[in-house]
Amino acid sequence: MSKPAAPDAGQPEVNAAGSSQIDANAAGKDGGPVGTVLSREDSKPNPASDSEGHTEVGVSKVEAFNKVLYQSGKSGKILLWLLGVSIGLTMFAYALDQGITTSVFNVLASSTFGTHSSLAAVSTASQIIRAISKPFIGKLADITSRPTTYVVILVFYVVGFVVAASANTFAAYTIGVSFTSVGKSGLDLLSDIIVGDLTPLEWRGFFGAALALPFVVTVPVNGFIADGFYDNWRWGLGMFAIIVPVLLMPAIFTLYSMQRRGEKLGMVTMADSARVRTGVDETFSRGFGYWAKLLYQGLIDIDIIGLIILGFAFSLILLPFTLAKTAKGGWGNASIIAMLVVGFVLLILFVLFEMYVAKKPLMTKRIIQNRTFLAAVTIYTFNQMASSVRNTYFSSYILIIKNWTNYQWIIFLGITTMGLSLIGPIVGLIQRKTHRYKSLMVFGAAARLLAYGLLVKPNGSMVQDTARLVLAQLIFCLGSFNVVGVRVGSQASVPHEDMASMISLLTLWSTLGSSIGSAVSSAIWTNEMLDRMYKELPGVSQEKVLELYNDIKALRSDYAFNDPVRQGAIRAYSAINGHIATCALVLAAVPLIATFFMPDFYLGKQQNAVTSTGLDGERVDVPRRDENADQPKTFWGKVVAFYRKDS
Repeated sequence: MSKPAAPDAGQPEVNAAGSSQIDANAAGKDGGPVGTVLSREDSKPNPASDSEGHTEVGVSKVEAFNKVLYQSGKSGKILLWLLGVSIGLTMFAYALDQGITTSVFNVLASSTFGTHSSLAAVSTASQIIRAISKPFIGKLADITSRPTTYVVILVFYVVGFVVAASANTFAAYTIGVSFTSVGKSGLDLLSDIIVGDLTPLEWRGFFGAALALPFVVTVPVNGFIADGFYDNWRWGLGMFAIIVPVLLMPAIFTLYSMQRRGEKLGMVTMADSARVRTGVDETFSRGFGYWAKLLYQGLIDIDIIGLIILGFAFSLILLPFTLAKTAKGGWGNASIIAMLVVGFVLLILFVLFEMYVAKKPLMTKRIIQNRTFLAAVTIYTFNQMASSVRNTYFSSYILIIKNWTNYQWIIFLGITTMGLSLIGPIVGLIQRKTHRYKSLMVFGAAARLLAYGLLVKPNGSMVQDTARLVLAQLIFCLGSFNVVGVRVGSQASVPHEDMASMISLLTLWSTLGSSIGSAVSSAIWTNEMLDRMYKELPGVSQEKVLELYNDIKALRSDYAFNDPVRQGAIRAYSAINGHIATCALVLAAVPLIATFFMPDFYLGKQQNAVTSTGLDGERVDVPRRDENADQPKTFWGKVVAFYRKDS
């Protein structure tokens, strides 16, 4: 993090005049000592000025603080390093959580309550909550401040883990998981935005991917943790109610310190609220009426009504895929039909509301008309959808078909996570060297497609061969070439003030895509698995088969690997998971196609490829491909020109 920090997300870049003003006030023309900085009083906006003026003044004050911070010697460097380490520790907590609670403890908890077949319902619900909470958290960070937002998501984390760990019913456990979903959503969003603020495009991929490096450490550690808590998953969850706050505190402390330092200097920082950063408000406290009005405006800005309609629509459409099999009458059940009808009506209502009623639609015309956004949201959504289809019951499948120890089971499941985490920064370094990303994206999408294909036998069942399973897991790691590229390309396609919105919208739709994937996987599982188990276990009573269907721990612990019951279950698991993997394979083809429609922006010292300004607001010269070249006349020439387009 050797570059000056950028203005906070949500604020537009300053123009040439604004940049000159920074130079004149914050530092001498010849790089001399820092002169008079823009204080709160000096730069106090005229109440009559428009929001654009507020924003320019606010960006100027942030850039002034950034320059002072980078030129303030040892103390400034310590603060910057502490911020970097804090973010790393934050992601370490996130990695620990993701590596155990989602793929291991959820499986064990659902089996404990005898509701393993409902696993996808929990996954679907939690993913919808994660998606819808993104804009809420982003706006909370704007209304209050970054560190205050961290405190709020920390509360959700702790409450969620405590509720889940102490749950006596599966419903209570689901409520706890839902609370933790909000916390996970906040960590995702805030970390991505902070990296976008602090890094130019040429380093964006590297530092963004570096946030995942803690997974390299946590995956093997998770194996020991999960093995130790296999028979007592409640203590495993309770442990996170302690670990997560401890690891988050340095990030919170650093950002509050940054905010306080700015107040002492009479300036604002990236840690301040958006209204302070844009010069609309000062930092002194306000009364209840002020905060109530601010909250109301914030709810309008995030399109609260639209989000609620969208959340209910997806919930009512997707949950029946999980619930229909166990409902009386199946898909003919009146409640299931009503959920689907109301869900689709709400989806139509959402579209009409966004078009004609919403004051601040979720997606503005500027973003909807952005070709890069459309390609990126397609890649994000279908990547997540395919991954969720495969992953929902994949850990259960491996637990049954392999006679591995719990540690070996965890390590195998973590191969892809470790590989993605290791390869991601390497992809970022390649982008730094080549200054391009599109061809890398094509390679990554093709590799991911190949990995899905390796999981499926010619007869349509899922492979059981260890070597082939491991090879598929390793090839999945190459998906980083696609993931890192689409992240950088999408953020490059918008000015700085739209970056947070771009990140929020992409994660919103990709997480909804993930929930669709869980619902699809659940539909296949709940509609086919039990019948297949009856077929493969003809000598076992229906009551016993139903018990094994809902409790895979009993299936694993009560029957030796070569027992006919275990082998029959393995055949059933292989057949149904083959159908699931085939579905994922088809979905994974879409991101490969969409990748060809991504532009190939030059990744230089600019914060984005639209305004081509650096982190300090200065104009950056960016080379263009074939600026003076004639228009291609042949078909293949046009195809190549379209592929190489960098604007």
